[in-house]
Amino acid sequence: MESQSQTLGEATRPAVFTDHWAGFGGTHGGLVAAALQQAVTDLLGGTPGTLSAHFLQAVPPGPAEIRVRRLRGGRSASALATIDGLATALVRHSHGPEAHPTIRSGDASPPERRPDPESLERFTPPRALVAFGSHVDIRPLGASRPLAAGTDPAYEAWIRISPQAPDVGHLDARSRRLILVDAMPPGLFAVWNRPAPVPTLELSVHFAPCSDDSPWHLVRHRTVWASADLCVDETTLHTRHGELAAQGRQLRRILPA
Repeated sequence: MESQSQTLGEATRPAVFTDHWAGFGGTHGGLVAAALQQAVTDLLGGTPGTLSAHFLQAVPPGPAEIRVRRLRGGRSASALATIDGLATALVRHSHGPEAHPTIRSGDASPPERRPDPESLERFTPPRALVAFGSHVDIRPLGASRPLAAGTDPAYEAWIRISPQAPDVGHLDARSRRLILVDAMPPGLFAVWNRPAPVPTLELSVHFAPCSDDSPWHLVRHRTVWASADLCVDETTLHTRHGELAAQGRQLRRILPA
């Protein structure tokens, strides 16, 4: 139940994270970010344009309280959503119709030139490592696979949230895309031959206006640099019919195996 402080620009709402969406040591970061963004949308309205999330500690399965504080109102608004001591997200959202893009990047061939996702073999991460992997349908394109000791820390795949996935029925299209942006294994896994925890510390996502609401998306995910203890991954998400849907960038910590 929402608190009465909503009239002053603040509100709280309950959330429950189940162990269906467990990852390395806590709840899948994409689902946590989606819950924070959805709380802003539900309480303050508007359409999310960007999200910048910081994960301070792993969010354990169980009940949580999300606090939303409006920072700025008007046509271009912003709000801060937090789970105290665990995660925080700045969400910029707009009120009113979105402008259609007038310029689109042509840096990749259209998704429709790829094989149909239903014709490809599904990749499911080991449940013992990431329970949430069984709720994300990944159909790899190309030869790159996690823990295959390859040469390129990158993947391309069709991806969607599985139709039977629990705990996501309340999420809108953009919050669901947050899950997909953070769903692929770290790019470093493509050049490693054994797993190690690589948790996300920061996640920034920019949404592009698009009209295609197909559940399938084409995802391109790559580690752009890595040191002994940190790495940065970039993700691009296109709709089934080629519209840019979201771009993400995340800072990750590399922990001992």
